[in-house]
Amino acid sequence: MNIYLCLTVLWFIFMTYLSHQDGEHTGKASLGLAKKLKFLNKNVNKLNAHLRKAAHIFLFFVFILLLVIALKNMKKKIIYGVITAIFWAWADESTKPFIKGRHFSWFDVGLNICGVVLGLAASLLII
Repeated sequence: MNIYLCLTVLWFIFMTYLSHQDGEHTGKASLGLAKKLKFLNKNVNKLNAHLRKAAHIFLFFVFILLLVIALKNMKKKIIYGVITAIFWAWADESTKPFIKGRHFSWFDVGLNICGVVLGLAASLLII
């Protein structure tokens, strides 16, 4: 089996797990990270907000990067992976209202799609 496909599946499971924790746990996790990185910004709450936004971009960036490399190695069309990633950028967010303390956000869908676009661009530069 393609190692990049395995990594893609593992990353997808990881990012979906993180994305589907309840609001209390995601809040505690990001605030804890912000406190550890407070040397970057003395305002921990502002840093926390930036980290939460950056997480969307980062997770989808890595996902599409791995997916494109896996598809390329399997000699499959990349466009199907891009369409799937963009669909998941929306679908992932659409499940949030069913999770305690979470909500749907078009802004977050946009951040997810930004991650897809940036990851696609990076993958096309390196492969």
